[in-house]
Amino acid sequence: MVRYRAAVLCVLASATIAAAFAADSPAPAASEAKSTYSYATNGVWENKAGGLRLLLDKSNLGGDELEAAELTLPAGTNVGSHMHQSVEVIYVVSGVYGHEVNGKLYRLTPGMVGIVRPGDHVRHLVPQSGPAKLLIMWAPPGEAERVFGRAPHTPVEAVPEAKSLEP
Repeated sequence: MVRYRAAVLCVLASATIAAAFAADSPAPAASEAKSTYSYATNGVWENKAGGLRLLLDKSNLGGDELEAAELTLPAGTNVGSHMHQSVEVIYVVSGVYGHEVNGKLYRLTPGMVGIVRPGDHVRHLVPQSGPAKLLIMWAPPGEAERVFGRAPHTPVEAVPEAKSLEP
C-alpha cells in the first residue's frame, strides 16, 4: 500500500510540474497571414462528361500530402489492368464497384474501401446494373495529373464563407 501511494504521489507531482511549465509557455500566436490552403472547397476542377472532379491537390490543400477525386464510373465500366505510383485508396460512395487487385476480385458496396499499393496490378469494374460513385485518394500526389491530366476540365466555384448555418 505504501508503494502504491508513493507511485501515485510521484505521478501527481510529475503532472503538476508539467502543467506548471505548460502554463508558463506562451500560447501560439494567431496568424494574421493569408492561409496557404482552402478552409473549405468544392474541388479544383471537374470534367462533367467524364464523371470526374478533382477535389484536393496542392493548390487547395496547401501541401503535397495527397490528392483526392470524386469519380462516377458508368454501368459496364471495365478499366484494364494497370499500376499506380502512389497508394490508391478507393471509398465506395454509391453503387457496386468491382475491385480487382493482383488477380483477386472484391465486390465493394457503399461504405467499403479498396486499397492498392504501388506495384499492384489493379482493374476497376462496374456491373451493368448501375453506376458507381467513388472517392479516390492518392498519396503521395501525382496520380491525378498522370491519369486524368489530359482530360478536358473546367475550374469549380469557390465555397463562400457563411455568415450562419441557416439558409
